[in-house]
Amino acid sequence: MSPRLSYEFPDFCMPLSPRGLNPAWDRRGTRMYARAREHSLPTDPAVTRQMVRTEPDFATAVCLPDADPERFEALCQYVIWVWAVDDGLDERIPARDVVFVAVAVAVAVAVAVAVAVAVAELARAVDGTAEPAGPVARAGRDINTRICAHRSSAWVEAFTAEVLMWLATFVREVATVRLGHSMTLEEYVPHRRATSVLGWFMHLSEYAVGVDLPHEVRVLPAMTEAGDRGAEWIGIYNDVYSVDREDAVRYPFNAVLITEDRRGCSRQKAVEAVNTLLTDLMKQYLAAVARVPRELARVTADEGVHRQVERVLESYTTQVRGNYDYHRGSPRCVDSPRYPPIEQKAGVRPAYSTDERFGFRR
Repeated sequence: MSPRLSYEFPDFCMPLSPRGLNPAWDRRGTRMYARAREHSLPTDPAVTRQMVRTEPDFATAVCLPDADPERFEALCQYVIWVWAVDDGLDERIPARDVVFVAVAVAVAVAVAVAVAVAVAELARAVDGTAEPAGPVARAGRDINTRICAHRSSAWVEAFTAEVLMWLATFVREVATVRLGHSMTLEEYVPHRRATSVLGWFMHLSEYAVGVDLPHEVRVLPAMTEAGDRGAEWIGIYNDVYSVDREDAVRYPFNAVLITEDRRGCSRQKAVEAVNTLLTDLMKQYLAAVARVPRELARVTADEGVHRQVERVLESYTTQVRGNYDYHRGSPRCVDSPRYPPIEQKAGVRPAYSTDERFGFRR
């Protein structure tokens, strides 16, 4: 019998319509996994199992259905790189490392330094300031170069800044845990916008539909707010699905866990409170989208640009709805109690966070 969740899912507010799946998806991720192997991302069976159960190709297909086959392939490769980084570094953050050793402080410092070093190399690979050494960093340089080719300098700058902001969150989280600090929900929501990676996947909405908006349009307040609220909704929604799994490994950066701790309430009551937050974020997202045409009219009367903005906003909305559908159908989310790998259940680090892709040692 499968382990049960410690709570019941609430009645989520989802007024957005589904868009279906990208027709370029082959339902096996054949080329995506072949490219991942070329870059040594799946280094052993544990890593491969983690990637397959995460279904990065399905996530891309349901969230970015309008990308043409070439862009869809590149986006799939980007998503699998993101998960390679995210799963590898997230597993270094929880405090449970230090309870297995006598020299807790030394280990805490070593882990924090290791994460900072890994993030620094990934950042240099993304912004092109140095030649990457490790396989994950080399894969990041390769896919970032491919995505950014033929894009405007303003788009590349905005996109790269968001990716670097995401990478910096790993350092912030490991330092927060090792210092024994925590976040309030008010601090956590904007932090989650960065950790959800959707801050820069909203920029990938332009790439997916073959649009490169004028910079003054991209940074309209309503456009920015739509992207921010959409990314926050997706991140907080993911927290509801992942709370049991993250609690099991003592990863504290989850809206449900923060609410549970701060209010001293049951997990079910915390889930319901977070669902109220999700409903509010959805309303703010829809309000921001509705404001875009008025702000856009003050900037340009170009009908072509107006049509491009409509396509990008539709892609924003599809990503929000697509993540709703992905979570409802992915083993990573709906089978959360059984999701942690065998290695993790045995009290040791899974291979995907202890191998040499990041310079870590078992």
